[in-house]
Amino acid sequence: MLKIIAIVAMVIDHIGLVFFPDLIILRIIGRLSFPIFAWGIANGYSRTRDVKKYGQRLLFLAFISQPFFYLVIDKEVLNICFSLFLGLIAICLYENCLKNKYLSYFLLILVFLIPFFVSIDYGLYGVVMILFFHVFKNNILLIPAQSVLTIVRVLFLPTSVLQIFAIPSFFIIYYFKHLDFKINRYLQYSFYPVHLFIIYLITLFL
Repeated sequence: MLKIIAIVAMVIDHIGLVFFPDLIILRIIGRLSFPIFAWGIANGYSRTRDVKKYGQRLLFLAFISQPFFYLVIDKEVLNICFSLFLGLIAICLYENCLKNKYLSYFLLILVFLIPFFVSIDYGLYGVVMILFFHVFKNNILLIPAQSVLTIVRVLFLPTSVLQIFAIPSFFIIYYFKHLDFKINRYLQYSFYPVHLFIIYLITLFL
């Protein structure tokens, strides 16, 4: 159920951004999507048999999606899949995947710094959110931790004020994550670039 909510909210968000920029309600609904995708990465890390292949799939999806993201959403920002990939790397380093604690934490800091030098959708906020989902997992502190993170994001970046409407998604994730179900891998990975491509085609005929 959560993946369906995320996908539907994302499509509504992009439709609002491209075709109905004055309908703020569509962008508000869209704020529910990223936290669920972020939770999906943390959840995927704990379930995958091969985190390296998991990361490779994410990175491949990021590069494949970028041309469509460029055409439809933003010409100067890397798409959300790059944020998801960095979030996965952050989890790996937090878990000391290199078997060298000091090197892992040093590289984790570098991962946090990347969004300051490369413009990525959701940036540092997105990376930390993914890490928080992993760190707090089933802990009730997940909700206040993610809510505080979101409030801090809005305070430091007032232009992202609509992101405050992401907070309800933390409650949805915490209380309904057990209702989630698997979606065909190919459908799941292809949906993001395909839906952007469809939106682009529609813009050509309008």
